[in-house]
Amino acid sequence: MCGRFTLQTPESQIRKAFHLPIGEQLGLTPRYNIAPSQDIPIIRNSDNGHELTLVKWGLVPHWSKEPKTKYSTINARIETVAEKPTYRTPFKSQRCLIPADGFYEWKLVNGHKIPHYIRMHKGGVFAFAGIWDRWEGDGETLDSCSIIVMPANEAMKPIHERMPAIIAPAHYDLWLDSRVTDKDEILGYLNSAPSSQLKFYPISPWVNSPQHKDERCIQPA
Repeated sequence: MCGRFTLQTPESQIRKAFHLPIGEQLGLTPRYNIAPSQDIPIIRNSDNGHELTLVKWGLVPHWSKEPKTKYSTINARIETVAEKPTYRTPFKSQRCLIPADGFYEWKLVNGHKIPHYIRMHKGGVFAFAGIWDRWEGDGETLDSCSIIVMPANEAMKPIHERMPAIIAPAHYDLWLDSRVTDKDEILGYLNSAPSSQLKFYPISPWVNSPQHKDERCIQPA
């Protein structure tokens, strides 16, 4: 799963990493404890090419009667994302990249959950595989997203049985291309970043509270 992550990379570097126009800045600031229901930046297709925009983390399908769901939609499982009514349309044509530079997971040790911080071995920003949808009603519009999760790779197995799917830079454009609709081809891009690129270390329980949003969240225990 993926329930918390970080994005401390400056916006200018995010735009450079994903080949986005400088354009109008979103005013992103370093975030060390991003939690569900918050607004997060995503990269998606638009009429003018790829764009960086803010959406709510926790997908609300376009057919929902209200701008919320009765169940958690922060994560979409790779095993069912192509078939579940909530996700299948976005998976086919409304995929997005969710920039991050690290994420958190809790390892069960002797009955206690020990938080760990996971990032790329060389640091820097990378991309979760995401899907997004737009809900409209009563003059209100809500864009929202889910992070696709899958079984843990070799690097993550010591911590948790599942992990967010990570897209390799070489596949960014293909993942975003709505003309790519074949299920097997789309699934082939998921978690295309080598597991050897990930590293992790235990951190303080400070991160457990979403109210804690400073750099102490990622400091080694």
